[in-house]
Amino acid sequence: MSAPCPALGFLVDLEPVSGLSAERLAELRAEWAVFLDARGLCAREQRVGERLQFEVESEASQATQNDRDAAQSWLSGRSELGRWRVGDIQDLRPDA
Repeated sequence: MSAPCPALGFLVDLEPVSGLSAERLAELRAEWAVFLDARGLCAREQRVGERLQFEVESEASQATQNDRDAAQSWLSGRSELGRWRVGDIQDLRPDA
């Protein structure tokens, strides 16, 4: 029996600017979802205090460095974010 293929993806941490309205935050989430969908990516979201964290992976195969770079580029133009971080490519299910 062979080992399962890794689920390569990356973590994204987003911290909205102080005072961002709930409506604008919802719009940002929707725009992020459109960006991910256009690249064939999907994300599981967690809220950690004021911060949002996403596990991003490919719907069909493995997320790539190009996907990671595209996410960084997209996030760099977002004025709604006070801080953001895109983690390295990693196996998102190391115990599987």
